[in-house]
Amino acid sequence: MLALLFLNGAGKSRCVMIQKIRKTTILTLMLGTALLISGGMATPAEACKMDIRVDGTAKDTYSVGDELILKVTVYLTHRNCPEGIDTTQFGVSSLKVLGATEWSETSRNNFERLIKVEILPSETGEALMEAKRVCSKEGGYASLRLKVTS
Repeated sequence: MLALLFLNGAGKSRCVMIQKIRKTTILTLMLGTALLISGGMATPAEACKMDIRVDGTAKDTYSVGDELILKVTVYLTHRNCPEGIDTTQFGVSSLKVLGATEWSETSRNNFERLIKVEILPSETGEALMEAKRVCSKEGGYASLRLKVTS
């Protein structure tokens, strides 16, 4: 309850009620404020969650000539992507792709692919594998950086 204190001409105070606020009004205001603060406004959603990892035991540092298998996983969050899984693009730096499996759907909208790579010499001390998907629903991106010693 909000109240305003007035002094009348005789110097006596009296409380005059300005407005009653019901509990539901307070809760509605609090909920609306919480939604605005927490990002309740529309934000673009990422259409694909992507990940690249070493399949098996990863090492801290790799040597030139090491061969390893990378696992690429893609989860299509919108479930009706206009682009097929085969449109996923890959890029490498200081890696040579030796082979790859076909994409397999491990569960609904979850895809996986294994890629065998060889570590090549690197001036930066890193090897890089990137995967990206481009579509009208934001697409997706993942990368994996590996430390390389000469």
